[in-house]
Amino acid sequence: MWLKIKIDLWAALLLLLVALATHAEAQRTPTISYITQEQIKDIGGTVEFDCSVQYAKEYNVLFLKTDSDPVFLSTGSTLVIKDSRFSLRYDPNSSTYKLQIKDIQETDAGTYTCQSIVASEGSEVQMECYASGYPTPSITWRRENNAILPTGESLFLSLSVSIF
Repeated sequence: MWLKIKIDLWAALLLLLVALATHAEAQRTPTISYITQEQIKDIGGTVEFDCSVQYAKEYNVLFLKTDSDPVFLSTGSTLVIKDSRFSLRYDPNSSTYKLQIKDIQETDAGTYTCQSIVASEGSEVQMECYASGYPTPSITWRRENNAILPTGESLFLSLSVSIF
């Protein structure tokens, strides 16, 4: 039995608006220069996705599984999914992130994307997060260094948050 796993190149090329760029004229926008193409692998096998990003030192690069319910797998060089079959490596010399999934299962089939997150200062950004589990998780938003959110608080409990 084989399993089809692919990277959505179009979604990977879209730069989502999230982080504020404070010195836009002095910084270059991150550019995805290489991303692994669609792969077909056997169940029980291993798959690797490479994502090379130029000018991303000041920005986070994310791996996501973007099917019906998007799942964030990593941010920067940190793996956020709690599954020992997943691993993430970063090579600073080539600016390449490598996501590896071992012991592929049928539930791993889908579209995986690599994205870089950029927003211009003064632009509006809408972020959403969906989580499930027992007990039901609560979603809390905060800025780096606990800077104040547009709500006037340093923490905000909600499925989504807009930043202006």
